[in-house]
Amino acid sequence: MADRVIKVNVGGMVYTTTKSTLTKIHGSNIWRIFTGDVKCLKDERGTYFLDRDGPVFRFILNYLRSSKLITPQGYRELHLLREEADYYGLDELVAEINKILASRRRKNRKRFRKGISRSLGSEINICDESGSVLFSDDSSEWFYD
Repeated sequence: MADRVIKVNVGGMVYTTTKSTLTKIHGSNIWRIFTGDVKCLKDERGTYFLDRDGPVFRFILNYLRSSKLITPQGYRELHLLREEADYYGLDELVAEINKILASRRRKNRKRFRKGISRSLGSEINICDESGSVLFSDDSSEWFYD
């Protein structure tokens, strides 16, 4: 049987794709919708209607096409994308997004100045980016970071 072209209206945005793309991940909620296991509304033209976030669906669709999460650099709506991926039952995509979010949380921690510093005399000061002293040691001559 040949693959079918399908139009999907997601939150007012119409996407055109194939049934094989939408049913790529067996057992997912999106697979269940487009195999007929879950009833989905259709408009008068036969376009499927999903009452979900339309702009975010493009990333869901691209993930189904490529098996990769592809977003613009600095994309700030990962929490929303994770919710949509969870709704569609895309567990591996949810896990990938969670890794990125965890990585961003680590990167947003306060950073300390790197490198070797030597103070005048025998006092060592560890300072944050603003210059505030976070740690001081007068018994050591060198500090390695």
